[in-house]
Amino acid sequence: DRADIRYKPGETMIFSFQLLENGAPVSGVLRISRYGDDGKTEIRDLKTEAGTPVVYRTSLDKPGFVMIKAVLLDSNGKPAGRKWANRFCTVEYGLGTCVAPETLKQGEPEPADFDAFWKKQKKELSAVPMKVLEKKLVKETPVSSVYDVKIGSPGPRPVSGYLTIPKNANQKSLPLKLHFHGYGVQTAEIVESGDAIHFFINAHGIENGREPAYYDALRRGELKGYGFENEKNRIPDTCYFKYMLLRNLRGLEFARSLPEWNGKETYLKGGSHGAFQTMALAALADEITGCEISIPWLCDLGGINVGRLRGWRPDYMPGLGYYDTVNFASRVKCPVNIQTTGLSDWICPPSGVWVLFNNLKGKASMTVYQGLNHAFYPGYDHEKAVRWTYTK
Repeated sequence: DRADIRYKPGETMIFSFQLLENGAPVSGVLRISRYGDDGKTEIRDLKTEAGTPVVYRTSLDKPGFVMIKAVLLDSNGKPAGRKWANRFCTVEYGLGTCVAPETLKQGEPEPADFDAFWKKQKKELSAVPMKVLEKKLVKETPVSSVYDVKIGSPGPRPVSGYLTIPKNANQKSLPLKLHFHGYGVQTAEIVESGDAIHFFINAHGIENGREPAYYDALRRGELKGYGFENEKNRIPDTCYFKYMLLRNLRGLEFARSLPEWNGKETYLKGGSHGAFQTMALAALADEITGCEISIPWLCDLGGINVGRLRGWRPDYMPGLGYYDTVNFASRVKCPVNIQTTGLSDWICPPSGVWVLFNNLKGKASMTVYQGLNHAFYPGYDHEKAVRWTYTK
């Protein structure tokens, strides 16, 4: 009911949803779900007449976010679906508002020995020589040479990824750009441009460019639910993410050894699970030039202990404090651009992302989108969505 998303504690927040079909108002029943960082949940089914929006009122008494989801119900009272982008999706939309987000602090303090732990891990990395196990030319494009690379690293697998180097590049002439994937089990991607070296690092050190059955087998077997094993997450040394991040450090070391790198510029980019990797590498490595991240994952894992929205992530365990994106954020020195944050992101709730933003010490910007879920809703238009950009 206002241009800004911020309200005062206890102030009434008014959400309105109108149901349209082919642009024309229609009647129907909407299931309104309210979730908040105060731990309160409410679900109500409300009928809307054509041209009369459903109105829902709530409030929040402390700093944090409220997320409201409206789901269309069919004649049987079940969530209605539509085919969209080759998928069958629930017809729904979300909105979000907040109270004093700039005051949000992480739900659990960072481990006292956070820096000592990562110093120890870097020693484990340095004990394994930086050896190129494979640098296989995959193809030549009009822009670049594409290589499938494997590099020795601690842990069960080597670094693997796709490296692209522009054709006829001179020595010490190009910036370096590293890329990281979202959560899942898949091949690295080929990213190329004529003005930079690109290295897309596979999250798991697995083979790239393989047939779907190879990744399906890993997804169902060895890598099923990786990072979510509570027993392994009790202590930091057995967390799955440990060797993922050490591989990323080794991948950076390798990329910086390339003769075409200009020795000055290193940029990092990733979304969701890739944003977690980006922030970790920016915190653990020196002289990173800049980072671009979107819908960052694994933020404020201890927030559920103070009543905040959980999202989709592992249970809070003591070992995960060494991998919380917000703890890495406080150690990042380069400029950071959080390109997208969803005010109705049910995977990475906005409170955790805002804690990340608050923890950044250097130059930073963050753009938050109304209506943005972790994956787009049917009908959501990213270009037309209402947004706000915050800087520091």
